[in-house]
Amino acid sequence: MTGCEYDIVSNTPLSESLLRLVHGVRVYSPPSRLGVDEAWRLAKRSRVLVASFMPVTREMLEDPGCLELIITRSSGYDHIDVEAAGERGVCVANQPEIITEAVAEYAVAGILAAYRQVIARHNAVEEWYREGWPIYLAGFLVRGRSLGLLGAGRIGQSIALKLHGLGVSRILYYSRSAKPSLEALGARRVPLEELFEHSQILVNSLPLSRETRGLVTYSLLRRLPENAVYVNIGRGGTEELGAVVRVARERRDLFFVLNVHPQEPIPPGDERLSFTGDPRFILAPHMAGASLESRVGTAILALLQARDYLAHGCVWNPVSRGCKRCPWGAPGIDKVIEMARTAYRSA
Repeated sequence: MTGCEYDIVSNTPLSESLLRLVHGVRVYSPPSRLGVDEAWRLAKRSRVLVASFMPVTREMLEDPGCLELIITRSSGYDHIDVEAAGERGVCVANQPEIITEAVAEYAVAGILAAYRQVIARHNAVEEWYREGWPIYLAGFLVRGRSLGLLGAGRIGQSIALKLHGLGVSRILYYSRSAKPSLEALGARRVPLEELFEHSQILVNSLPLSRETRGLVTYSLLRRLPENAVYVNIGRGGTEELGAVVRVARERRDLFFVLNVHPQEPIPPGDERLSFTGDPRFILAPHMAGASLESRVGTAILALLQARDYLAHGCVWNPVSRGCKRCPWGAPGIDKVIEMARTAYRSA
């Protein structure tokens, strides 16, 4: 498009090693993170916006200027008004590949830490000499337990593959469509109520949408089997407000691994904070997808996806209408991880 000042603008700094990936393309990389207003001003003078944790609203999209494509360096995209973007002819793409692995690893780590009481055992060391062996922190094995996936996209499938290797006995999943890759592991697609009733490990990886908001209700959580662990690495808004707190107080046998929350950051006085010392709970800020490799890798992938768009007019991961999907996908995940580590070492 003529008259645009830049081909690509980023709202966060990009290192020289990253910029070499798009050599010959007009890129604006700021010296420090830009505020939303300044980033949007520059985005309107550019064809592609590579955005890291930047909201894009319907009001902003009333005048997109030169902008043709927004690539969010995240798996989730509920911070962008995708519908408004589509109406204005702006393609939106996400960058889930490497974040999928980071989130899946965190979920598995949380499940193991909860069942094996890792944090509680660490905290018991100081009293060990005086109190004796803390046999009450024996915990449970993962092997032989049933896994339920609430949402069976990239993250859910990666978690299933990892826990299959740890010996879960069966895999159930709830999804709008059948997932052949999961069923190759012996997984079975089931109704929502059955998923909760028969999943000793229940992983919620749902995105937030009109259909999923408040889907995880108090009555569903109450159906979980004895000593089940509920994991949410999707979105806090998929839970009925207050449902987790209410069930946790009534069901002392349950475990909770919560990376996302209805309000973020969790405000002072929120009832969830009363569980920070409870050995059944692993609470974390919303950052399961954060790792050295994913932070750098999402920038690498976003720039490569932008490069393909500028050269061919297509994207790998379209999430809004009007985008043209490339017949090829992203580079292999192992290659990107190594590229990220190399870029970090040379920075």
